[in-house]
Amino acid sequence: MKVKMRINGQEAGVAGGLDHLVLDQLKRSMQEKVAGLTCPEHTMAAAIEVNGESLSGLKVEIQACCDAMRKRVAKALA
Repeated sequence: MKVKMRINGQEAGVAGGLDHLVLDQLKRSMQEKVAGLTCPEHTMAAAIEVNGESLSGLKVEIQACCDAMRKRVAKALA
């Protein structure tokens, strides 16, 4: 499953700093929680995008083939 992190519109990942360490840990945690989840009806994985202007304002968007899959991913991340 693909997990993409963006802060201030820029993809986070390679740059240093505490914010990026926290985002990397969050990304790995999310990937572990949803690893192997695919839609039983459509056999597709979802994509997760995390956006925000700061760590305290992150929003998670789940892109899935159907509402049932979106709900499965949301439940796994909760």
